[in-house]
Amino acid sequence: MLKRGLPLLHVRKPNLTFEQLQLWVENISYQHRHRLVIHIPPSVINNKEEVFKQYIELINSIKADFAHLSTTDCSFVNNYRSKLPYLSTSVHNSTEYVKLSTRHKRAFISPVFTSISKRGYHPTVDWQKEIQHWSFPMICPVALGGITPAHIPIIHDMGFGDFALLGTIWQAAEPLKIFDLCYKQDLLLFP
Repeated sequence: MLKRGLPLLHVRKPNLTFEQLQLWVENISYQHRHRLVIHIPPSVINNKEEVFKQYIELINSIKADFAHLSTTDCSFVNNYRSKLPYLSTSVHNSTEYVKLSTRHKRAFISPVFTSISKRGYHPTVDWQKEIQHWSFPMICPVALGGITPAHIPIIHDMGFGDFALLGTIWQAAEPLKIFDLCYKQDLLLFP
């Protein structure tokens, strides 16, 4: 997918040790590493400043444009603001959204549609109406949850600046075919 033009690949490996994650990253071609968005697990963010520093070193060594923090509650993240790239995070309502810092440039919002990979996980908010009232244009709202090729044409009309794919890819019989169907319809990425 990276070879086909995937702009960002989120790397969420909470069960790997830091050393295992580092080895995983080393298996990605050097030319694509800057597009990896390393997720720093909440257990590290909340409790392990020394391991957090290792994540920062890894993120900087691959010259990543983004890192993903799964929480905005961290006593020491602000101590490292100058060492972190732009941030992405996940929010589920406008209350969480308004608490984001100016370092956050992307906010994953889910579920936008009924989830493909999580049974019974469906939207409880009309996101199209909700996003119209958000007042931080510097933070790109990213649609997540239940995204299929059929949804791509309406995502941007709903107010989202981008979308992310999970279940529609990893549960597909032909993941690259689904990837191509989704991204070739994205007029912002492929005008």
